[in-house]
Amino acid sequence: MTGTRTGRRGSTTAWADIDLHALGRNLERLRRGLPPGQAVFGVVKADAYGHGAGPVGRALQRFGIDGLVVADMGEGITLRRAGVTAPILVIDPPLQSQLRLPALHRLGATVTSAAEARALATAANRAGRTVDVHVRVNTGFAGFGAPRADLADLLAAVAGAPALRLEGLYTHLSGAYGPYEDGGLAELERFGEAVEAVRAAGLLPPLVHALSSAALGRPLLTGAAARIGCTAVRCGAALFGIRMVEGDQPLPLAPVMSVKARVTRVTALEPGDAADYASSVAPRRAPVAVLPFGFSDGHHLHRLAGGVLLIRGCPAPILARPFMSSLLADVTDIPGVQPGDEAVLIGRQGDHRITVEDIAARSGLRPSAIPLLGPRVVRRYRSSAAGKEQTE
Repeated sequence: MTGTRTGRRGSTTAWADIDLHALGRNLERLRRGLPPGQAVFGVVKADAYGHGAGPVGRALQRFGIDGLVVADMGEGITLRRAGVTAPILVIDPPLQSQLRLPALHRLGATVTSAAEARALATAANRAGRTVDVHVRVNTGFAGFGAPRADLADLLAAVAGAPALRLEGLYTHLSGAYGPYEDGGLAELERFGEAVEAVRAAGLLPPLVHALSSAALGRPLLTGAAARIGCTAVRCGAALFGIRMVEGDQPLPLAPVMSVKARVTRVTALEPGDAADYASSVAPRRAPVAVLPFGFSDGHHLHRLAGGVLLIRGCPAPILARPFMSSLLADVTDIPGVQPGDEAVLIGRQGDHRITVEDIAARSGLRPSAIPLLGPRVVRRYRSSAAGKEQTE
């Protein structure tokens, strides 16, 4: 199980509701916005952006995802142990000590040099299995990927290894995360040149991918990718209804996660009382609700200035700096707050709603970082529109 505060529903004091039905709808809507035949790979790195890699991976598999993407070998092995049988691509090339893992766990491996390809081929040959390989091309993002000048040697190393199967060619568009729709076009142009070179050599693999969530709502980028001949996309944040760039993804994507906690105590700060360890002083008498949710449960609280949560359908300002395991909310304008009341930190209550994008704007973090919750927060999964629920 995830977290330490499990048990009966009434005994849980902080939890995240994960709507797997909304996850499936988001996948369906994303598919509708893509050219026919495009493969969709779901990015589930960082414990599926805090949503729970195992339950999310199994759900996406049921919904017909073409494959999953993770950051490292450990994440891929975790998914296999959770019962996921769909193709899994690992973004980080395997370390020397990890070379046997792709073959043993049926993981697709990334290679960025001929030396990496040869080492992986030797390990796969010893294991007696074939490993699917994706070649990552550097098109200008942080030095990640194979230099385009080395691509011919790299492809020859993969093609010449019977234990390797060239399955994909890809890049990562950093420019798509900027404020302008044409961000990433130069990177796509460089990737297009690499694709043409591979095609001319007769080695073009079936999966060619460059677009991720931030690019999918930008027609200039999606059009350029189609002209290059991309056959797949990688979706992470978009699957969870998270908008990485303001104004992107015009599709009606729904948030998959809401985060809630129960008020454990209602007390009052007197004028001059310290409200946190930094000696922030209460300027007036203020009734406060204590919630068992601190910066160990949501690291964004470290930087959330001027934040609010919802109690009894009303906004309650977060007082001063949250503690490691709790926070204080000012309930001066919310009469009748009692221990056991449900507070919403992300999601809707009454006529108000708090989104990960709201919190990201206040905290200066990326929206996809907000759902990265601590292990104390219990995840509850609703798997159908009827509301069937399970806890992990």
